[in-house]
Amino acid sequence: MIDAHRLSYRFNWGLRDLGGAIDRFTLKLAYTDWSHDEIEYFTDGDWAIGTEFDNTQFTYRGVFEQRESGVLSGSFGFWGLNRDYSATGEEALSPPVTQNGFALFTLQVLDFEAYKVQFGGRVETQRYNPSFAARGDGHGHGEDEHDDEDGLPDAVERTFTGASASVGIHADTWRNGAFVANYSHSYRAPSLEELYNYGPHAGSLAFEIGDPSMGAETGDGIELSLRHQDDRVHGSLSFFYYGFRNFIFPFAPGERLDDLQVIEFTQRDARYLGSEAAFGFRLNPVLWLDLGMDMVDAQDTNTGTPLPRIPPLRGKIGLDLNVGGLRINPELIVASEQNQTFTDETRTPGYGVVNLTASYTRAQQHVAHQFAVRVFNIGDRLYRNHSSFIKDLAPEIGRGVRVTYILRFF
Repeated sequence: MIDAHRLSYRFNWGLRDLGGAIDRFTLKLAYTDWSHDEIEYFTDGDWAIGTEFDNTQFTYRGVFEQRESGVLSGSFGFWGLNRDYSATGEEALSPPVTQNGFALFTLQVLDFEAYKVQFGGRVETQRYNPSFAARGDGHGHGEDEHDDEDGLPDAVERTFTGASASVGIHADTWRNGAFVANYSHSYRAPSLEELYNYGPHAGSLAFEIGDPSMGAETGDGIELSLRHQDDRVHGSLSFFYYGFRNFIFPFAPGERLDDLQVIEFTQRDARYLGSEAAFGFRLNPVLWLDLGMDMVDAQDTNTGTPLPRIPPLRGKIGLDLNVGGLRINPELIVASEQNQTFTDETRTPGYGVVNLTASYTRAQQHVAHQFAVRVFNIGDRLYRNHSSFIKDLAPEIGRGVRVTYILRFF
């Protein structure tokens, strides 16, 4: 049983008409304190707290909007994070860690009417400071094959600093059509969990093993897209390619520890290649036919081995009926089998699932009522999600119904 508590505050503030090159400034602050206790009950009726988790996080983001100057417009700003994470007890995944992050960023647009050029950049730093070096207490520290001669690697302080940048063009082609091309260079520091975790994770039914010596992940990518939208047809066709150095991902080496599947965070050079397509056709004034498809091919570039948990080729066909405030959306989602698997990863059969969403919105002065019903997996199909860590233990959810009511004020 889990006893959880969440406390959060948000504050937004802004200024307008600042004069000069700055048109306005907005500041967003957010504070969240999440804690939960995992309570263990015994056969004699007694109970005890097995593990205590606490995650306190404060983020801030300030954005300066520039006043338009000829063809140039844009924004720049700063972002920061302070996080205190701690876990104590039998299932503590890592030592207590303080994380501090800070970034400066900008996005600029050159608008030449027939086409737009966008470019941006971000410089960031992340610092992790563990409270102590020991990891894995109570989980076979120094007794399994993951340990080297000196035992399990210590949780050491790490600092990462790097930059990301991108440039893109949006050009009008035919009437109501556009061509979009983007190039991006990315930098990502490892997360706290990827660096320091060593222990059982109940959510994924896995024993997670991080690597404190992990380096930053960098990549370069290209995206190309054709888009069209008018009163009768809308659609997009996109292709992308990303090449990564030190790509960070979790994989299962086929071992077990504490009766759980071992999940190790590791790094490889990798590449992602894929495409997406989405089209809508207006059948009559109130009814649209929607079609969609996506596919991804991801490999370790050194060995040619497929990466783990990559979704298979998927497709969707659906209808969108809009009559007054009533909207009905039936859809069929199909996925092919996934035979391109990582070392010791099992294949996943294909499937087809039917879902239905229906909603009714009633608008009044300054208020709107929305009633919605979503029925998923109508055929109660047994199927598994290839991207799930626990797909071999548990299939996806069967037939279900979710009813919601939303009240909006404006």
